Amino acid sequence: MIARVFAPGGSFARTCEYVAEDLTRAQVIGVEGVRGHDHRLAARDFETVASLHDTIGKPVFHAVLTFHRDEKLGQAQKIEIARKYLDGVGMLNTQRLIVEHRDARHRHLHLVANRIDFDGKAIHNFPEVLRSRDTVERLVREHGLVPVAGKDLRQTNYDALDASDTRKYVVYRSIRDSLPQVKNMDELEQRLRLEGIETRYRLDPSGQRAGISFLYQNEAFRGSEIDKKFSLRRLESAVSQRQELSQWEGKKLEEGKRIQREEERERVLQVEGLKQQEALRQAEALRQAEALKQQEALRQAEILKEEALRQQEELKQQEALRQLEALADGQRQEKELTLKPETEQLEQVEEKEEQWVRLGPRLRIY
Repeated sequence: MIARVFAPGGSFARTCEYVAEDLTRAQVIGVEGVRGHDHRLAARDFETVASLHDTIGKPVFHAVLTFHRDEKLGQAQKIEIARKYLDGVGMLNTQRLIVEHRDARHRHLHLVANRIDFDGKAIHNFPEVLRSRDTVERLVREHGLVPVAGKDLRQTNYDALDASDTRKYVVYRSIRDSLPQVKNMDELEQRLRLEGIETRYRLDPSGQRAGISFLYQNEAFRGSEIDKKFSLRRLESAVSQRQELSQWEGKKLEEGKRIQREEERERVLQVEGLKQQEALRQAEALRQAEALKQQEALRQAEILKEEALRQQEELKQQEALRQLEALADGQRQEKELTLKPETEQLEQVEEKEEQWVRLGPRLRIY
């Protein structure tokens, strides 16, 4: 994809007629703030908004996006690319018309926009040809488009500027790149001087700075001429804001370091506290383990004591039983001794009676 930006135009009627009159080769695929079904109505809508700022004599922005023949894009993707391109070149908050032409070898899009936005303010997008180059390169990467071959797009766009615009862009780029790095106007002057740019001030009758200009290669440019935001007051405001931001960042950095130190101290205290808690926990666990060990030892001692008492009781019972048995044996023996004479006498009588029984017959004979 390649883009071409035309010089600012003064007639929306002629531009809209060229891009959208012949519907056999042109198709309106996107509109913002204008009526797209009729090129005359679209031109009238553009002119109505342009009349809000009558000091701009050439309010027409016109560019063409040409795609490589190998690029197969749907209409939705073309519209998206066109809108992103217009955003990239600074055509924001304004009327826009997107028309596709299909009569050439390569299909291409015509983009028409109003350099006066909806608020009636002029759009300052210098240098738009360089903005165009950067935007095309970004869109080529984002959408995987075929880049322009055999051309140094950067050099081509520089060549599109005349010598004065080229010098103006060098000053613009130097100021733009230097502003984020400086804290006061003196630092800005020093940085620009290193790039061959001299800073000049216009003084009012009281000797106060009233305006600013920049001299580069024997050509001077007013700050507001380079860009509205590069007027003296806006530069001083930007530098002051940067200084305040730097001071704020310094304070925040110091505050962050202080908070970090406090957090580190708190973390160390927490770690120490956790260590102490862990040490106390371990000591308590050890104490409880020792207590349990002592309790177990006492319990075992109590068990042994009970076992000893039980054994003693068993011995006592055995001894008592032995004594009872011995006593019973003694009584039995004593009784036997007491009954023995009587038993012997009875046995003797019985024996005599038996003898008499045996001798009885014999005595009768005699």
